[in-house]
Amino acid sequence: MKETMTVKLDAIKHERDKDGYAFTTLHLELPSGTDLKFLQKAHRLTKKTEKREEVNFTLIVYAQGDRRKWPLRSKGSKTKDYKVVAVVERLFNAHDRAELLFDPADPRAVELTFEVEIIEPPRPLFPPQDDDKDEGRLSA
Repeated sequence: MKETMTVKLDAIKHERDKDGYAFTTLHLELPSGTDLKFLQKAHRLTKKTEKREEVNFTLIVYAQGDRRKWPLRSKGSKTKDYKVVAVVERLFNAHDRAELLFDPADPRAVELTFEVEIIEPPRPLFPPQDDDKDEGRLSA
């Protein structure tokens, strides 16, 4: 299952974790009418230790004829100033120059598309069967 939506950047913040690695936190304003149950399910699947599904969060940035795909990690969602935002993280990369891409003076210069994809494992063509089961046959 895959859901794609056009979002706006609400906030950007660069931080360091307890080990000293830099990461960027993004708050993405979701459009009204977004299926929040799907996003919550995707976020819960990332927290499971024993998971069968794979979940991908991707931000696609279109700016000045350039297209970039940024892999993200979900940190959940929250309500902020009467709007719903998805909180996501990505490893810091100085070559992204994220601050220059997101110009608050002209928000139309950059188009952001947020993709959430849940990939379920393929089902086997012939599921394993229990051969030890006695199916009503008599044994001698």
